[in-house]
Amino acid sequence: MNGRTAGRIVAILLLWSGGATVRLIAQTVPADAAQNAGGLFLLFPVGARAVGMGQSAAALDGSGEAAFWNPSGLATMTNDEFALHSASLVSGATNALTAFFPRRGIGVLGGAVYLVDYGDQDVVDSSGTTVARLAPRNIELLASFATDLGGSFVFGVSYKLVEFRVDCSGDCHTVPAGVGVTHALDVGGQFTVGETEALRIGFVVRNIGFPLQVNNRDQADPLPARLVVGALYRIDFRPFPGGDGKQRLDLKVAADVESPWGEVGTPQARVGLDVGYQRLLRLRGGYAFVHDGLGGPTVGLGVASGSIGVDLAHPFLTGSSLVTANPTYLSFRVTF
Repeated sequence: MNGRTAGRIVAILLLWSGGATVRLIAQTVPADAAQNAGGLFLLFPVGARAVGMGQSAAALDGSGEAAFWNPSGLATMTNDEFALHSASLVSGATNALTAFFPRRGIGVLGGAVYLVDYGDQDVVDSSGTTVARLAPRNIELLASFATDLGGSFVFGVSYKLVEFRVDCSGDCHTVPAGVGVTHALDVGGQFTVGETEALRIGFVVRNIGFPLQVNNRDQADPLPARLVVGALYRIDFRPFPGGDGKQRLDLKVAADVESPWGEVGTPQARVGLDVGYQRLLRLRGGYAFVHDGLGGPTVGLGVASGSIGVDLAHPFLTGSSLVTANPTYLSFRVTF
């Protein structure tokens, strides 16, 4: 097993398998390989709305959550928004704090701080004795801009400052501490089709940037760059009798296809549904046909009243690397 492959496996285990992870790091793969896989967290989903729809979010619009999927979707926001996105992963908590501000004639500006804290992990030797303790974390600082370019086309870009760090205490000669910092961009667009604009097409290139280097240049890993193309179709049902014509249910059907950028690989697909009454109540479901322990069905719920909205999502992951419960995603947002 080469260092890059080992690093990818270890990064997945770090995210999903809790305390057993570092035992694998110490005994089966080089420690520097584990450190240089720190950019893989960029592939993990953020935001309960998108997760509830099976991670089909290339055409997501009207929400700050779009910054993590396709920044062009930010251009359709009409209100200032502050939000907190949290997920209870097996090996630790992930939290993203976001703020976005639409400005007439300019576009939407904003940013986010995203933290993945895997908690302290014990490192054991071949006899099972604890010899050291690791504290691995990922941090992403994100700045986004999106605007309407005229007609039905919107454009968006996000700059990312990405850090992966492993702090170590004790006997750390087999698993040395390290810090890696790199930079990346997400660039995307969306456009609508038809007079009613019921069909929205989205495309985005994510995580285009420099390799993440922790120890030395030879062991630097490229970021997990991806090309994603997707569509969302909105169906408006008949208005309720006796109303003003705006009181109705609607259904959104979405689908994405993702492929490694610049590589020949197997595309991964996602599909999702979102049905509900305006913003008040949304029921969601989807399926992600993806690898690395993130595939499987999901269900979600969204409720909103006035300026406050809450979304929940729960995936039922089918990846073989999972050894414990599935995570729950929570998004809380306030608009002004």
